[in-house]
Amino acid sequence: MPQSSSRPFQGGTPGPAARPAPGRYIVRATDDGGALGAFIDSLGANPAIRLVETIGPGAGPPHTVVVETDPDTAEQLRRNHNQLTIEPDGPLSLFD
Repeated sequence: MPQSSSRPFQGGTPGPAARPAPGRYIVRATDDGGALGAFIDSLGANPAIRLVETIGPGAGPPHTVVVETDPDTAEQLRRNHNQLTIEPDGPLSLFD
């Protein structure tokens, strides 16, 4: 009689999917209508986005901000904020 080996089920419910690592993104307004200022003001309500740096003249509002977030949140921001340009931050090079 052939033997069969049965193993107990070792499955279970899978754990939560691993979230992608956060990255840095540059955010700029497409015009001067105050969209960037409103975006900066809204950051406190979204714990998935961390303000890293503001860039602009000392005497006026910033023209660019650097934020840290995961790629999925960055994509949601792109879809929901059509007055902002949101792109991955990367190192600068003399030859790019």
